[in-house]
Amino acid sequence: MSETEIPNPYLPDEIVKEILSRIPVKSLLQFRCVSKHWKELITGTHFIKSHLKNALSSSTQHRILLPTSPLMSLNYNNINESLQLDSPFPNPKTSIKILGSCNGLVCLIDGTRDIIIYNPSTRRHFKPFQSPQQVLHCSNRIEFVYGFGCGSKNPNDMKVVRFPRFARDSGYNKHKVRDKLTSSWRSGSVSSRYDFIDTVGTFLNGVLHWLAYGSGNGDDYRLVASFDLSEETFLEICLPPQDSSLPCYVLGVLQGCLCAICDDIGYTDVEIWLMKEYGVVNSWSKLVKIPLNMGIQNISYMMPLGSLNEDEIVLEIDLQSFVIYDVKKKVFRCPMSDHDLKLFGDAMVYVESMLSPQVSCVLY
Repeated sequence: MSETEIPNPYLPDEIVKEILSRIPVKSLLQFRCVSKHWKELITGTHFIKSHLKNALSSSTQHRILLPTSPLMSLNYNNINESLQLDSPFPNPKTSIKILGSCNGLVCLIDGTRDIIIYNPSTRRHFKPFQSPQQVLHCSNRIEFVYGFGCGSKNPNDMKVVRFPRFARDSGYNKHKVRDKLTSSWRSGSVSSRYDFIDTVGTFLNGVLHWLAYGSGNGDDYRLVASFDLSEETFLEICLPPQDSSLPCYVLGVLQGCLCAICDDIGYTDVEIWLMKEYGVVNSWSKLVKIPLNMGIQNISYMMPLGSLNEDEIVLEIDLQSFVIYDVKKKVFRCPMSDHDLKLFGDAMVYVESMLSPQVSCVLY
């Protein structure tokens, strides 16, 4: 083919957008320098939403964030691959806890209760307020539980929430909401009558979930306390129908469903239950029973992070390692890491995203 016969390399914007919306964030950040037009395209609101939609449906753009110092991000599909991230906190050696993950943003808190919204993909972060204590003028002796997510009615309206951990402190349940556009605060109140077991909520379908104790007929019982971020109301969800003397001890999300990990009668296995139809108690179904004596010794804590495929589940073990369990073959696979992880605290899955970390913040 002669030079004069080479086809016109021009592609319509819609095709360019479709191609770019499937590319990892690291490359998109570089592509902003190609031209002014590409920069405007990549940073546009419509494109960011389109990219997020594609990323959420593809496990290749999911990663695992570890609250180590420095922060560490692992490849979700190949835990052997990792990269270090600079801490967004002023003191890089401070202890960090992950309060939640939603649409590519993660909420972090340090030992001083300083809260930061962080996008690990773009490295941008946002500090919504100077001091949570100053906002509500509450005592440092009050314990709190936290959550981070977005409402089902408006997925772009992401929120950080905080409640007193114990019902006795319910007098502090007045809340203030910071509007991200005007930086102003509005006040309100939410009724919580629970003693929370979990300190971090599990986010699914616009709702945050905590294991908690409720009270009825003079007795305490375990349940799932769910908080709807759009309606700003609490509802109760019953736990799986297992032996009441064998409590569920971990909530998570697997296969797009709320899940619970429970001990079995002999304490030699753990059971993972899925709520197949959200909010329907009768839809709790036992997904798998995982034996604790198959090459991994002295497991005291197990947290499901997600599914690689229909057969393999990624599990965090004792806050210091990861294993992959094959449901059909009933075997563990222990991926190796380039780094000595030691004790790192609860990890969390996030998706690569171009979203801005400036979000609404709610302190109840």
